Amino acid sequence: MSTASRKPYIELVTGSVMFGMLGVFVDMLDAIPTLPMLYYKQVFGLLALLVFIILTGKLKELIPRKRKGYLLLLGLINTTTLLTYVTCIRYTSFSIAILMLYTAPIYITLLSPVILKESITKKGVVALIFSFTGLLFIVNPKTAIESFSLDNSYFIGIAAGILSGFSFGSEIMTIRYIRDDYSSVSQLFWYTLIGVILFMPFAGGVSQPVLSDNLALLVIFGIVNTALAALLYVMGISQIKAQTGSILALIEPVSGIFFDYTIIHTPLFMNTIVGCVFILVGAAIAVMEKSPKVFGKYFKVQV
Repeated sequence: MSTASRKPYIELVTGSVMFGMLGVFVDMLDAIPTLPMLYYKQVFGLLALLVFIILTGKLKELIPRKRKGYLLLLGLINTTTLLTYVTCIRYTSFSIAILMLYTAPIYITLLSPVILKESITKKGVVALIFSFTGLLFIVNPKTAIESFSLDNSYFIGIAAGILSGFSFGSEIMTIRYIRDDYSSVSQLFWYTLIGVILFMPFAGGVSQPVLSDNLALLVIFGIVNTALAALLYVMGISQIKAQTGSILALIEPVSGIFFDYTIIHTPLFMNTIVGCVFILVGAAIAVMEKSPKVFGKYFKVQV
């Protein structure tokens, strides 16, 4: 394989690994409350994205045309995904949060027949069973009940994680639904801008000294996670087979768990590993089962 032909794969893998670093940034920015942190993350990411759009002459792609309401809906859903995902990270761990996020195929399997008019097949049911089994390994009902009786923070984190998976699945289907009207870059710009607007009231929720101490890291967080990772992903996935790209995207949860264990030193329990295997197998089955248009090019322009 030549260097030119390897480039899209390198871009896709690099983007996925960058997405997997989100938990590291959240841990390093522990001094900043969740909502202000997300606001500045989106602001700096939006500025970086705007610079890229101007330099590449893609400004015309940003003009809203048909289905404008769906751009707003996408912004609301993406903001919900980001908020619930980070909340799950802060109340549980990144390993659990990213696996909960990747339960999205469960909800897509259930909802796509209604929203996207796609039939449920035997492979889709198998994928659903694998993913749900993995979820039960990670979120042991007995442990969850015991944790809730002692401290409801774990319960809040798990609830946020479940919602993040549902929201992420809804985001994927919305992106799929308006794909003919707006490019990936255009969708990325608009839902990031809407997120900035929604989080703006919380910008003052952090003291000036704390903000100053963490400003450089917030800038890097926004550029790396909000802009650069998504752009690399989009550039890579658009040039290779969609099904192959979707499977490679599963590098994100694997790399995320790796960073969580090696850098943050979060304990990794056997039930989490088993749950990880089940969810990744279920997601892989769902990816191979679905049309490339759903899980390929549009699988991710995300949090």
